[in-house]
Order: sequence, then structure tokens, then C-alpha cells
Amino acid sequence: MSRIKRLPEHLIDRIAAGEVVERPASVVKELLENSLDAGATDVRVEIKHGGKSSIVVDDDGCGMSADDARLAVARHATSKLASDADLDRIETYGFRGEALSSIAAVSVFRLRTQSEGFAGTELVIRGGELESEREVAGHRGTRIEVQRLFFNVPARRKFLRADSTELAHVVRLVTRTALARPPARFRLEHGGQTLLDTPVAEGFAERVAQIIGRERARKMIPFELESDGLRVHGFAGRPVDSLPRRDSQHVFVNGRSVSDRTIQHAINSAYGETMPRGRYPALVLFLEADLELVDVNVHPQKREVRFSAGRQVHETTRLAIRSALQGAAVVPTLTELRPSGEDVAGRAGGVGEATLSYLERHRESSAGDAAWRVAESRPGSIARPATPLLDRGELRDEESAATTLGQYLESYIVAQDREGILLVDQHAAHERVLFEKYLADADDDTVEIQTLMFPQTIELSAEECSWLLAELDEFRRLGFHIEPFGGTTVRVSAIPAIVSGSDPSELIGELLGQAGTATSAKRDTHALRRRMITTAACHAAIKVNYPLSRPAMQRLLDDLFRVENPSTCPHGRPALFRLSLDEIERAFRRR
Repeated sequence: MSRIKRLPEHLIDRIAAGEVVERPASVVKELLENSLDAGATDVRVEIKHGGKSSIVVDDDGCGMSADDARLAVARHATSKLASDADLDRIETYGFRGEALSSIAAVSVFRLRTQSEGFAGTELVIRGGELESEREVAGHRGTRIEVQRLFFNVPARRKFLRADSTELAHVVRLVTRTALARPPARFRLEHGGQTLLDTPVAEGFAERVAQIIGRERARKMIPFELESDGLRVHGFAGRPVDSLPRRDSQHVFVNGRSVSDRTIQHAINSAYGETMPRGRYPALVLFLEADLELVDVNVHPQKREVRFSAGRQVHETTRLAIRSALQGAAVVPTLTELRPSGEDVAGRAGGVGEATLSYLERHRESSAGDAAWRVAESRPGSIARPATPLLDRGELRDEESAATTLGQYLESYIVAQDREGILLVDQHAAHERVLFEKYLADADDDTVEIQTLMFPQTIELSAEECSWLLAELDEFRRLGFHIEPFGGTTVRVSAIPAIVSGSDPSELIGELLGQAGTATSAKRDTHALRRRMITTAACHAAIKVNYPLSRPAMQRLLDDLFRVENPSTCPHGRPALFRLSLDEIERAFRRR
């Protein structure tokens, strides 16, 4: 008796589903692609519990007859390929004819469709088995409901992530689909709340503004380059507007969202030395090429492509982006790099608050101290002085671990202690002091807040909005009073006093970047909190190229030596180093 057997059809379908359906976002992707291939110009996506309990995709495409509907849920049945030659020139999003059958095999699946001139049809399939078929009234188009995803594959369902994580994947997928199709309207709802609603746009520029917000889109630089049958165009973010995450980069090849190493390398090469370590530019890039030059049949989810002219694609992409970075538009204003003295004077917080707090506590009228001090004619309220963070018992109030000698290049504090000379990075040192103070207050839920005189509204992307809603309690614990304000807009009425001079929009964008890149945030809230506080402390800390009075420098040193780890900033960079007396004497050959 043979040990090798043919697998039954229902088992084949469940195995195939494992390749096509990875998570709720995979289902949404396949259904959206079918809608667009059907010519839809209005697509609505409704999900519940991150898509784990319910996914609905409703479109106004061409619809199907009853015969076509039955075939559509069969394995390897498609209207998009007719011969082997068609595989070399794929013009549609889908082409394998296995998505609907795979989805239906691992869910409770309901398809309702109607084509022009035909009656409507409804099919209900449970775990791959047809339960019912009936004629229904309706409108032209297709509506597909996917309930209880993986209900019959508990091992797969067990590996789905938290609702917020699955929702973030769906939001990212719908956002990217909408970016590539300006002539279509896309709506995304989760639990009855609208997360994304993009009306029909006149072009890519308008669609980008709808997705990321008009203010951010205004700062992006358009580019376009054609070369030997390739056209690369899009919008490049300036280096000064870089983000701590790479998922603000959207790459499309012939309208299909892809992840490609060749293009990613070209992007990195184009920005090159303009990007700080760990920062990534925002980018929306469209590459259009002859269909025969692109192979999309290389990945089950069609995430990757292959180019027959990889070098040409790389060079054209690099030059296109580089052209945007060479113009005058990429040059930031002075206020975008470092606030001027007047800016600091007009704001009670951020760099101004941080510096003034030290100055206010140590004002002296001694003429001999004038060379060490910043001009003090700066109006504005002064936040409550920071108190010592952790008393290690090493310092009494009248003692200092180190004595200030001066400031070098308005960036580094020169001091001495019993062991030698200290050189302290004032930004890194203050960042460490603020970090430990802020973290201790957050852990105790005692963060001091600054109420904004005029609440500020901030327009977020749909993806950022989903992250914010998922971590809203943590933002509140950190001192941010934020509430939904319609669509993807939020209103900020208070922020932590420690960062009261920072731009709330910019700061919250940075913090959302940390929330978006944190893994298993719900399972490790403290790790997420530390990452967000690190970002906030960096915003609030005294910057380099900023003069300090001698008493202010002394206070900073005293506070630094009271924290748990004075040697590094929260990012891990050195905050100070020592030149020992022994090294000094050896250098002068006194030993």
C-alpha cells in the first residue's frame, strides 16, 4: 500500500491559505486588489478588533454574474490570465486566482455581488464548504465579508498579535493602496470610527497631502526623471524633517506597493551623508517601467519584484531623488535647526526653559561672572526648578562632585574633580538629568503639566492616529492631554512642563514614531515609556552652541552626578570623560 497519498481538496485549500493569508491585513490587501482590478472608484473597508473578528470590503466595481461568482471562489480561477504569455506582462494587481478560495477556507465568508444586467448573487462559505447560494437585490459592485478569520486553524489564530498591532498593519496597507490610486476614494473604519477617508484626488500631490497632511506634504520636494523606458517620480522629504522610523517611505512599482532591495539601496545612496544615524527620510516614490522588465510573480503575497535591468533602476532612482536634494528647497530655515535668542525669549520652555531654570536659580550680580553668563533679559515664565533625582548619599547640599572651570565652544563644560579634568557634553548631560527626572515622575504618575493657552489641533496620518489611540493612556501618563477632534485630527490642551517650549506637533510626531517602532508595546509598556521619554528629554535638553553662565554649568554638573548613570545620555552616547592627573603629568613629562 502506497504511503504517498493525494491530499483532499479542503486540506489543500487550508495549506494554500497559509501562503496567501498571513494576517487580517493580507485579507484586506487581496480584497482591495480585486476591487481595483474590477475598476472600482469608491472602496469602503470596515474592520473590527483589528480585523480578527470582522473584515468587510465594499466596492462599486463591475461586479460579477452568478456563474462568475461561483468560479471566483474556486482555486486557480481568474479573469486576469489567459495564456503563458500573460505572465510576462501582468497589468493587474491579482493574477493567480487563489486569494478568494484561500480566504474562504479559513473564515466564514460571505460574497454579495451584482453585475450590470444581471441579478445579484450571494454566496456563504464556511471553512471552504459552500453553505448557501441565493439571488439577492443590490447595486452594481461587490461586497465581501470575512468573519472569524482562522476560526478553524487555532494554531494560526494564536499567533495573531494585539488588536492595535493588526489594525496598524491594515491602516498601513490601505494608506499605501490609496497613495497609488488618486482617482479612487478610499474609506477605512474600525469599530465604527473612521480612520481614513480620501476623496478622489486630481493627482499624486493632492493624494499625498490627503494622506500625510498638507503641512508635511508642503515640505516635501517633488522629483521626476525619465531614462530609457523608466520613469521615476514622487516626493522626497528633506533631511531636516527625518523620522526615527522607515515606514514613512512608500515605494510603488507600476502602481504596486513593494519592498525592493535595489530601490532601497538607491534611496540610501541618494540621501547618503545627509541623514543622521538612526533617522530616515519620508519618501513617496513611483517607478513606472515596461511590464516585461518587471517580474511580480516571485512572492506569495507579491511584496517583492525583480528587475531585468537592476542597475538601470538603481541609478535612475538614485539620480531622481538626488535631483530633489540639490535644490534650494532642501535648505532648512534657521529656526528649523536651532531657535534664535529671540525665539527662546518668547517661549517659556524647551531650550529656553531648560537654560533659564538653571540661570534663575543662580543669578549673580558679580561683574567678574559676566564672561560666563547669557544675557538675562528674557521674559517668560520659569518652570519649577528640577529637584535632585536620586540621592546616592555621595553629595551633601554644600558639596559638588566637580567644580566648573569654564565652557568650550559654548557646547562643552570644562570642570575638575579630585581625579583630574572633566569634559562634559552639556546636551548629553542635561538630557540624562531630564530623562531620569521625567521617568521617575512618569512611573509615579506625577508628571507636571503645562496647560496650553490656546489648545492646538494636529493633523495626523491614519496610521499615526491608530498608534495614538492605542497608546492614549500612556501619552496621558506622560503629561499629554490629547483628545480626538474629528477624522484623524487631534486636539492637544496640555503637554509636560519639561517640554513646554517644544512644538507639540513636532514632538508628538516624534513620540508616535517611537510608539510605531516599538514591538509588543502593550506587553512591555515600560520599554515604550523609556523610548518616548528619551525622545522628549532630547527635545527639552540644552543644545550645543548655547552659552551658559558659570552657576548654571555648576548646577548641571551637580544634578548630573546625582543620577544613576551620569556617564552616558539615554541614547548611549558618552556624556563626559576625564583626563586624569596622571595622564596630564605624563604628557608634560613630570613623571
